[in-house]
Amino acid sequence: MRVAIFSDVHGNLSGMEAVLADMERQRPDLVVFAGDLCLFGPRPAECWRLLRERRIPAVIGNTDAWLAGAGGAPEKHQPSLAWTQPRLPADELAALGRLPFSLRVSPTARATDDLLIVHANPRNLDDIIFPSEADQLAHWQRVRQPDAELEPLLGDLEAAVMVYGHLHIPGIRQWGRLTLVNVASVNMPGDKDGRAKYALLEWDGGRWSVDHRRVAYNVAAESAAFQTHQPPRWQEAVAALATDGYYYPQQI
Repeated sequence: MRVAIFSDVHGNLSGMEAVLADMERQRPDLVVFAGDLCLFGPRPAECWRLLRERRIPAVIGNTDAWLAGAGGAPEKHQPSLAWTQPRLPADELAALGRLPFSLRVSPTARATDDLLIVHANPRNLDDIIFPSEADQLAHWQRVRQPDAELEPLLGDLEAAVMVYGHLHIPGIRQWGRLTLVNVASVNMPGDKDGRAKYALLEWDGGRWSVDHRRVAYNVAAESAAFQTHQPPRWQEAVAALATDGYYYPQQI
């Protein structure tokens, strides 16, 4: 069994199309989206339409909940919400808000073999699970989240692997018997690698293996979409795409 999981598209249709094309070449048995589909990019409705057309199972992300009217969005994101919400019909916003919190893939009858898919963590849509302590040191020169602090989020979880996005940095973190896999993001990378990212997980009959994949996409097309549709801070996005090849707003 092979499961391809992507997350955090944030309105980047070019990146989403490239990831889905790469997935088709890998021929997974199942494709799942792990949340945050529309907000902050220039083509939110097109991303939602593509997800629906492909009938891709999905879980809800924090920005999906904001768009659907659940509240909780910081004040700094209100301009983006005000721009994005009218671009999705009311029934589609409601459907976005009805996405499930989590999905399970069960290769056996044992819950301890399951693959659990959430957006951020198994408790809520907001709290971040950081990379391994070693990777935290490499990335931030300090440990921001020791292993012991994961107990409230993960303590009674039954699964072999938990897959999530939210923090836009790919990684694998072992916590006891549980493997934590951050699939990273299609858009707005946190690791300064502008390629769109997803993860391919495979059950070989005894355990799950993980392959983090990185996919180049048409940055010029995405820049053109920003210029055409002009969401909030579009000039900043166009400039970043031209100089860095990706856009990661500092306020996110």
